[in-house]
Amino acid sequence: MKDSFSKKEKGSVFLFIGDSITDGNWGVKSHTSKRSYKDLNHIFGHGYVFLCASEMMSQYPEKEFVFHNRGISGNTIVDMASRWQTDCLDLQPDVLTVMVGINDACYYQAGNDSLRASLSAQAYETNYRQILDASLQQNPDLQIILITPFIAPVGKYQNDYDAWYTLVQSYVDVVKSLAKDYDASLIDSQQLFEKAWKKHPQTPVSYWVWDGIHPTAAGHSLMSKAWRAAN
Repeated sequence: MKDSFSKKEKGSVFLFIGDSITDGNWGVKSHTSKRSYKDLNHIFGHGYVFLCASEMMSQYPEKEFVFHNRGISGNTIVDMASRWQTDCLDLQPDVLTVMVGINDACYYQAGNDSLRASLSAQAYETNYRQILDASLQQNPDLQIILITPFIAPVGKYQNDYDAWYTLVQSYVDVVKSLAKDYDASLIDSQQLFEKAWKKHPQTPVSYWVWDGIHPTAAGHSLMSKAWRAAN
């Protein structure tokens, strides 16, 4: 890990983009819903992005790394693609980390036939490829890290979990395929969390993922460690 980051250029820009798991209420101060891009006490949110940024910035101050969190709660791949110019390309990242897909799966499950067409795994892949193509066109040397969506047998997802797992896995498979096609680093978060709860069978799954789709502090720590290893 140390050698990897020590070899990165001074001022390298790290961008994390995705849904609520990435969001972590970044830039949100008390008593307001507006996001601040300047308040350095809140700028990274309270999830894995904060853990990644804080450790790398403190370990390599001479590198003056720049970190951005552009996760937005509730986003699907279509939502994210609609803001790709402003929230990705305009920031000119050197290292791009993307995690999106669980909302696509959940909205697909709840949607009607017309809505499902735009949220299917096939549509997800098409839109995902478009944003990755745009990013590589801007920066052919871009380092890409793709994080799969995941689901855990907790809360409402515990009922009919096998069906939920199968649905989410269709999006996971897309991300795995994209990682190969785009020579991207892959973090299989489904595997990451399953390994944790199988290693600690006496600990409830909710210790890692409190509601079935959102990590706890312990879960975010697992993700940050996996991200650092992926670099």
